[in-house]
Order: sequence, then C-alpha cells, then structure tokens
Amino acid sequence: MWDRFREAGVELAAIVVDSVEQNRAMIEKLLLPFPILSDPESRVIGEWGVLNDREANIAKPAIFGIRPDGTIAYTYIGEDFADRPDDDELFAGLKEVVPGGQR
Repeated sequence: MWDRFREAGVELAAIVVDSVEQNRAMIEKLLLPFPILSDPESRVIGEWGVLNDREANIAKPAIFGIRPDGTIAYTYIGEDFADRPDDDELFAGLKEVVPGGQR
C-alpha cells in the first residue's frame, strides 16, 4: 500500500501525543515506512482541531492531505481509534493532493 502513496508523489508522516521514544519503538515494531512526529503537549493536534474532547490528551484519528503550497486538499477526521477511511476512500481523497490530480 505504501508504494501506492510514493508512486502518487505523496509523502506520509504521522503526529501523535506519544513521546519520541514511544514513537521510535512503534516504528521499529511495525516497520513503518514513514516518520511519526511527537506532540506530547497536543499543541499541533489541538490547533488542527483533532484533540479528542472526551479523553484528555488523546487525538482523534485524522488524515490531512497537504499540497506542496501548504493548502489542505483532503481532510478525514474520525470519531475514535477504529474510525478510519478504507484504502479506496483515502486514495480518492489524496488524488486532489498530487499536482494535476495524478494518482
């Protein structure tokens, strides 16, 4: 699946409330091909409107497709940890991120 992102010219990164050490362990355990950024005070997560109002210091699952010029082309914000788009929905949304709409 990750190759499809690269082929489309999309770079991936995650941001979570966990520490740098926890993120490093998660990347190693899951062999993730993208970085996980640490936001333990939820500053960025809060500014982007994805802080979970029901649980302190927990982020909602969210995906933002950001164009090279900084504009947001795709947004998905779930309600809980299991609320995620399927691959087809995600790739359809990210199609708008890539210049010229190429996939």
